[in-house]
Amino acid sequence: MKQECTQLFLSYREIARLVWNLGFLPNPALHEYDSLGVFEEAMARLFEGMVLHSLNEGTQVQDKWQPGDVAEFRVEATHPDVELWVDKNLPDEPGRLWGNPVIRLKPCDHQLRFLSFFDWDQFGSRDYRLLKVVIQRLDGRPDLVGRHALIELAGSSISVVRDDDASTPKRQPGESRDNTGNPGHRDDVSL
Repeated sequence: MKQECTQLFLSYREIARLVWNLGFLPNPALHEYDSLGVFEEAMARLFEGMVLHSLNEGTQVQDKWQPGDVAEFRVEATHPDVELWVDKNLPDEPGRLWGNPVIRLKPCDHQLRFLSFFDWDQFGSRDYRLLKVVIQRLDGRPDLVGRHALIELAGSSISVVRDDDASTPKRQPGESRDNTGNPGHRDDVSL
């Protein structure tokens, strides 16, 4: 069963932005990498309370850097030609090079799983206009399955797919699946 939850994610996004932009950003003492971890931990708990609890997902965030990895949150392009900026590197490889390649999505030609909101500047003002996803299916590009990518929130919708949907095999957190539903590589390696 698929349940639309874009508005719930928009509410979570707004609170996360406010906490960073009004709480962490103005305080120079919090502009260090340890503070990023504290912020992400707080946002993981917020994600549990605002998103997971609201959807009756009885689980906890396992990876504070990718809170959406605990459930099957699907991201779908809602407009033609929404761009998907694929990371050149595999998730377990160091470094990120977004937009290599850039794919123009069509509705229904892809299956993307939400991992987190994304912003370019870790210590600047945050807008979270991008979603970090893992590609589970991309018609015509099976070589990109399992890679992380970025997609604009404005051209997307988010839904949760429940385990009672017989067409969706159960997966473990961090496990990607290829377009046949077979387990792929694990993408929960920390860098």
